[in-house]
Parts: sequence; structure tokens; C-alpha cells
Amino acid sequence: MPGSLIHSYDRWSTALEQAHVMASAAELHGLMSGLLSGGLSAKSADFIAVLYDFLNDGQALPAALKADVQQLISNTAISLQSGEYDFALLLPNEDDALVERLEAMVEWTQAFLVGFAVQQTDLSLVSEDVREAVEQLTEVTKVDLTTSSDSSAEENEEAYYMVLEHIRLMVFSCFNDVGQKFQDKGPVSKTLH
Repeated sequence: MPGSLIHSYDRWSTALEQAHVMASAAELHGLMSGLLSGGLSAKSADFIAVLYDFLNDGQALPAALKADVQQLISNTAISLQSGEYDFALLLPNEDDALVERLEAMVEWTQAFLVGFAVQQTDLSLVSEDVREAVEQLTEVTKVDLTTSSDSSAEENEEAYYMVLEHIRLMVFSCFNDVGQKFQDKGPVSKTLH
């Protein structure tokens, strides 16, 4: 995938489907964003292994897709670290139906929370702001996609973009407070005691 297409949801969806990966493009990007925000360095040798465990039952990806995934990890880390607040969620574009975009947004957020929890298993150790961000992101995952709304399409679009912006701010809160501090550490053990 050329650099300009690295953030194309449709392109990622096709590539994942062709590789028989059960996860969506939103889940892939949400998980890697959560891992980065939880403190796993993009350069960690364990990063790809953690993605394989959660997204592909531990199975490796085809070489070309693995290279694209590594590039997406790097691009995501750069956008989180830049301080420019240009980080974007990998979601369907605005031409897709709102319900599809909402579903992908919920999948992205759920995967982000999983990735963050892999690294930060004890939320009592993070700041109140991060705990609040995690709570608010958890609320996003509870959006009822089946409810029909009496709101106009324009109001629904506006609400979608407001929630999307709120998610971005919560991600930055997690990354700036936690992810930046732990970027050189490996994954926390997944063993439960």
C-alpha cells in the first residue's frame, strides 16, 4: 500500500479480508492505537506478536501485509507523538452509511480499550484523567446501533463527528499521560495472578 493509501479504510478492509484476518480495519487500528497509548513502543519486537495474538489467533500475516501493518504502526505512533493533534482513526469515509461508520467507530474504540488494557492492567496506577478517559471510551462502546433516531440526518452527522472528536481527545489524554512515559518498555505480562 503506497503511503497515501495507508489510511484508506476500504484498502485495509480488502487486504485483511484477502489474508483471512477476522478483525476489521477499525479493530486493527484501534488495537495498535491502544497498545501505543498504553505504553508499548512501536519499535518493540513484541508489538507484531501481540497484534497476531489478538487479531489473527497468533497466526502470522503474509509478508506484504505485515510490512504494511508495521508501516501503519509507525505512522500511528508518529501522529500520536507529533503534538500536532493530526491523529485520525482508521474508519470508513463520510460517503459510507452512518450506521457503518458508527459500527466501525465502536469496533475501533473496543479494540483501543483492549490494547490499552494489555499494557495497563491496573487502572489505579494511572491518573484520574486517564481513568475518566477510559470510562468515557467505554461509554462509546455502548452506543446502540439499532435505535432509530428522530433527529435529522444533519444532526446525526454532527453528533457522529462530535463523538469522533471526543474519542480523539480521550486517546490523546491516554497517550500523553501514559503512552509517552512507557514507550521503551515491552508488553506487560498477560499472566493473571
